[in-house]
Amino acid sequence: MAKFGEGDERWLVKDLGQDGRNVNNWHWVERDALPWSKTRLTELLVGQSLVPEDQPAVTITKLKKLEGEAIVNNRKSKIIVAYELEAVLAWEGTAPDGAKVKGELKLPYISEENHDEDPEVLVRLKEESKAGQAVRDLIVKHGRPVVYRAMSQFVSELRAGGPVTKGGSEAASDNGAASAARGAAPAATSAAPAATDAPAASGSGRAPRDRRRIKLTERFYASAQDIYECFTDARRVLAFTQSPAELDARVGGALSMFGGSVQGVFRELTAPSRIVMDWRFSNWAEGDTSCVTIDIEEREKGAVTLHLVQTGIPDCDRFGQHDVVGLTQAGWANQIFHRIRQVFGYGI
Repeated sequence: MAKFGEGDERWLVKDLGQDGRNVNNWHWVERDALPWSKTRLTELLVGQSLVPEDQPAVTITKLKKLEGEAIVNNRKSKIIVAYELEAVLAWEGTAPDGAKVKGELKLPYISEENHDEDPEVLVRLKEESKAGQAVRDLIVKHGRPVVYRAMSQFVSELRAGGPVTKGGSEAASDNGAASAARGAAPAATSAAPAATDAPAASGSGRAPRDRRRIKLTERFYASAQDIYECFTDARRVLAFTQSPAELDARVGGALSMFGGSVQGVFRELTAPSRIVMDWRFSNWAEGDTSCVTIDIEEREKGAVTLHLVQTGIPDCDRFGQHDVVGLTQAGWANQIFHRIRQVFGYGI
C-alpha cells in the first residue's frame, strides 16, 4: 500500500490533454474555419489554367480576398457547418495577340444555402481593351468550369467538417505553416477578427447573416432582345419607369434609374441573354453594393423566361431600416417587371 501523501501510480489519473477533456467530441466545439478556407482555396485554385492548352497561358495567380464567416460546429461526431463567403481571385496571362492582360474573378456569394449550385463567377478586367475582352471571353467559356470544379471540392470538404475532420486539425496546422512560408498567413490573420467578433451561430447551426440574396423568375411574351433592351436601353428604361434614367451599356459603364435612386455599373453584357450589374439603392450605406445577374431564355419564339439572382443585399439601409430584402424584392416585382408588362404589353 502506498504511504499517505504519495499515491499509487496505478490509481493516479494523468492529464490526457484535450482528448481527455473532450472524449469523442462529446462537448459542443465551435471552430473558425476561415483560415482553413483561405489555405484550401489557395491550394485548389492558385496556379489553375483558365484557358485551353492551345491558347497563350492565363492562370490564377493568388487569392486576393476571402471575407465573411465559416464556422464548423462539432458534437458527438456530428458536424454542423455555417458559412457565407465572398472571394476575389487575381488572374493574369497573355492574349491571343500577345498582349499582357490582368484581371479578377469575383465570387460574391458562397453559402450553405446554395451548396448544390455552381457559384456565381464574375470575370473582370483590370483595364478594358480589345485584347482583354478576347481573354475574358475565353475565361467565361473555359475558365468558369475550372472554378466550379474547385469550388465543388472545397464546399464538399468544408461541409464534411473542414479543419475538424479526422486528422483535420493537424492538416490545418501544417497547411497554415506552408501558407506562412509562401506569404499567405498575413491575409488569414487580418481577416480572423471579423469571424471572432460576429455573433455565435444559432441553434439551427446557421450563422447570422448581414448579406442576403433573392431569386426571381418572370415570364414575358416578348423576344429575348426586347427584354434585354429593357435593362440596357435608356429610352426603354425611361419609358417604363417614367423617371430620369442614364445608362452606359458597356462593361464598366454606369447606370442610374429612378432619378438616381438606383445606381450601378455594368459588369457583364452578353446580348441578348445575360446581364450582370453592380446594383445599389441610394439609401444604402456607403460601400454597400449588391450583384444582380439576369439570365434571359427564349426557348420558344416570343416567349421569354427571365431568371434574376441578386446577392450581397445588406441587412439594413443607412437609416437602420431592416426590411431591405423585402423592399428590394417588391421593387423588382412592382416597379420594374409589372411596369415592363404594362407599358410594353409583354404579358398583358
